[in-house]
Amino acid sequence: MGENGPTGLPEGGPWHLWSNGIRTKSPPLTPFPHTPDDDFCPGLTRKAMGTDRAPQNQPCIGYLLVLVSTFLSLVGSLDWKTSHGQDSFEKCMHDPDYEVLLKVVTLGLNRTSKPQRVIVVGAGAAGLVAAKVLSDAGHKVTILEADNRIGGRILTYRDRKTGWIGELGAMRMPSSHRILHELCKSLGLNLTKFTQYDENTWIEVNNLKLRNYVVEKMPEKLGYKLSPREKGHSPEEIYQMALNRALKDLKTLGCRKAMRKFEKHTLLEYLLGEGNLSQPAVRLLGDVMSKDGFFYLSFAEALRAHSSLSDDLRYSRIVGGWDLLPRALLSSLSGPVLLHAPVVAITQGTHDVRVHIASSRRARSLKAMTADVVLLTASGPALQRITFSPPLSRRRQEALRALHYVPATKVFLSFRRPFWHDEHIEGGHSSTARPSRVIFYPPPGEGALLLASYTWSDGAATFAGLSAEDAMRVALDDVAALHGPIVYRLWDGSGVVKRWGEDPHSQGGFVVQPPLLWHEDREDGQNYNWAVPYGRIYFAGEHTAYPHGWVETAVKSALRAAVLINSREEHMWSAGDSDSEERLVRLVPHHPRCEFQEGGATHSPGEHRITVRHSTHKRAEH
Repeated sequence: MGENGPTGLPEGGPWHLWSNGIRTKSPPLTPFPHTPDDDFCPGLTRKAMGTDRAPQNQPCIGYLLVLVSTFLSLVGSLDWKTSHGQDSFEKCMHDPDYEVLLKVVTLGLNRTSKPQRVIVVGAGAAGLVAAKVLSDAGHKVTILEADNRIGGRILTYRDRKTGWIGELGAMRMPSSHRILHELCKSLGLNLTKFTQYDENTWIEVNNLKLRNYVVEKMPEKLGYKLSPREKGHSPEEIYQMALNRALKDLKTLGCRKAMRKFEKHTLLEYLLGEGNLSQPAVRLLGDVMSKDGFFYLSFAEALRAHSSLSDDLRYSRIVGGWDLLPRALLSSLSGPVLLHAPVVAITQGTHDVRVHIASSRRARSLKAMTADVVLLTASGPALQRITFSPPLSRRRQEALRALHYVPATKVFLSFRRPFWHDEHIEGGHSSTARPSRVIFYPPPGEGALLLASYTWSDGAATFAGLSAEDAMRVALDDVAALHGPIVYRLWDGSGVVKRWGEDPHSQGGFVVQPPLLWHEDREDGQNYNWAVPYGRIYFAGEHTAYPHGWVETAVKSALRAAVLINSREEHMWSAGDSDSEERLVRLVPHHPRCEFQEGGATHSPGEHRITVRHSTHKRAEH
């Protein structure tokens, strides 16, 4: 099994997955060779899946200098004003370090001359990406996962009888998420179109049922008494009308001030107030676009959500299932993953950090592990169950408690054939005022496993506490109301229900913050700079960056943390300074430097082992 490393785990060789002590092989993956057109810094290797070296004749061209001033400013960076010819909304939602992070995905970080022992808590998207980037750079990375699987909120259901698949977690990525697209490409994963909109799907509200193409032209036919200026416009256009005032604020106030203003109001308050929409129009948006799930949450959060979630956007999905992404990341790593390994305490010392794991009969000798740094990618509720010594600062604790997770529930039903094809529906979603709210149809040729209900926020409350059988029956009745009694005859009696709010590790679907009710300088989960490390402890995950709820957001946060860890200087951090977070904030901008070393080969996929331990963490979607 090899010799034990400094953490007490066997080291060396390919990535080790341990499952009940039985060694298993990783799923076969086809490498997708990728050669970027340019380079990040001298000696940076193309590590995605190939082994090509970056040319050594290019200057560093200041990329890391840009990184220093940008990638830590998750909130402070929203301070610019609109330049001529650039959309203010798009600019406000854009990460200033996006291109830098994209280069980290395509080129990797250069191999370090001072490898560190890194413990990553959580094997979701953020944890796996950070582990890959750091492992490729030469660090010794161990992942601890409380669940019995990897992937976090990426979870694919596979029907063994039919071979059909359903995404219980993440299911789509907008075309603007170039980092995630590039990551999939580098791992040899094929993407295809995710059909968000089909004009032949249905909208059923107010005891009326109309095709989408009718509602797009005349939403008033659904029984809403719209104002003259609202009639004849699609629901999306009506929502855009309401956003016009917000766009003006972005131009006149600048992004930071405007977003601070928006954070103080709910979406409902804005739509009826400055948005100048009629009450029937607001009800229309709630019923047809499911905006009611965000009505009582921050308008700023609704804006961020709308930037990535709209029927007008183009989306992709992973061919063969989203769970191929965490499996591909796993295959590219070179250190151990321990499943059933819930972290219960973290102790920072002057020279290292000690991570305490809930004991189990399987691995009594691994009650504690020592590392140079720890990266926490678990969800907010999971992190609150960890005891920190010395304690986290008051502001860090408040930010953690202020994170607001909303539930998300999916109900899949399996049918004997895709009856929706009889109605010329080839994907997209129908909307209903019934409990199921949103119904997604698989594309032609991909079976008859129907996402019969997708609800989130308050909408998911209808399914809370129901048995899986009762939840499926509710969804079945709603589908039958749209498509007729044939639905009952074609249902094969099977399905699956996933309630993320009741998942013991994630304890929620994704983060959406309520309005700010405190004075402006309060730092909470809404605007807290999670990229700043706390001594030897780093944070990443969907909750630490914007926009919340997307896999790419988790990936971006992981890349930021990995860059910091890779360029970390030992003398800068001391556990004794844990209560002086202001000092850390001052020091961090001087942290990353362009001090890369040459070389670095990539890790090829190999056999895997998983160590299983006891169970309680998790991490991304939409």
